[in-house]
Amino acid sequence: MTFKRPAAWIWLFALFTAIGAFFGLHSYLDNPGSSLAVHLYYELTGSWSAMLLVPAMGWLTQVAPFSRGKIGRTLAINLAGAAVYTLAHSTLELLMRYQVQGIVGLHYALPEMVRYTYISEAPGDIVYYSFIISSLYLIRYVFATREVEAQLARAQLENLRLQLQPHFLFNTLNAISSVMYEDVAKADRMLAQVSDYMRLVLASGGVEEISLDEELRMERMYVDIMKTRLDRNLVLDVRVAEDARDVTVPFMLLQPLLENSIKHGMGSARTSIELGIEVARRNGTTVISVSDNGLGFDASRPQGIGLSNVVARLAYLYGSRAHFEIASSEGGGTLAVVSLPC
Repeated sequence: MTFKRPAAWIWLFALFTAIGAFFGLHSYLDNPGSSLAVHLYYELTGSWSAMLLVPAMGWLTQVAPFSRGKIGRTLAINLAGAAVYTLAHSTLELLMRYQVQGIVGLHYALPEMVRYTYISEAPGDIVYYSFIISSLYLIRYVFATREVEAQLARAQLENLRLQLQPHFLFNTLNAISSVMYEDVAKADRMLAQVSDYMRLVLASGGVEEISLDEELRMERMYVDIMKTRLDRNLVLDVRVAEDARDVTVPFMLLQPLLENSIKHGMGSARTSIELGIEVARRNGTTVISVSDNGLGFDASRPQGIGLSNVVARLAYLYGSRAHFEIASSEGGGTLAVVSLPC
């Protein structure tokens, strides 16, 4: 909770002005003997002088939070805070009213205003202090709760992101291990490709979103690795609409989809498969389609780590604004469609 930004003071001024205006109008309707300007004079000066003390009260909620084992200490600090607030608010209120009373046609002497302000306003100050400090504690609690939830979401996202790397790496290392004694050149080539790919992955620095160009570069490298690993013909056709080239996408979003197409689309008998990535913008949404001409999607098969990861990451990053669908396409093969907010 900070009041260093001008926007915070603007909102604070608007809020306390509205409060003062409301009570001024209420006071006028209850006792119309004085002019509305006089009623507003009393209520607005009281409200604005209270506003000036809100940052100090916000600081107090920071140094004296309500936490287990410290409730008694916090209550004692706030009792002292209420006394200091009453004295400070009455002083600010007195100075403000004395300086501007002539605007509404009042001309009270300073000693008379001192007696009225410090004696008559004190009971109300205690009530207002309790209301303001309680509101600030509540706001701090809400912000702290949201921050904890955000940290948890970031940790879950990081866990999901990290799942992809060992999943891919272990599968590839197992494949290298299986061929290194039979085809040393192939194993060497795969090691070089995996090294380049993992260097690119690690260079991402743990970001959750990257540019579409970077993502497509990684997926081309992935397909090349799989082409060497499986010793089969993999063709990747990428089509990006001109207005979609500047979009950002989740890191390694497409790798699990391509892996699913290669693994389940080829089966054991096929020696080739055509893969397609198409990116376009439609009605303020980025639509990414990953297709293949393989065996089709088996909806009865449980989702593996890759597809489950895609669904979970989209939910954490975009909530209900993102959608994922995968099914067999009409012309044969599988079509996976991801819709992201632009």
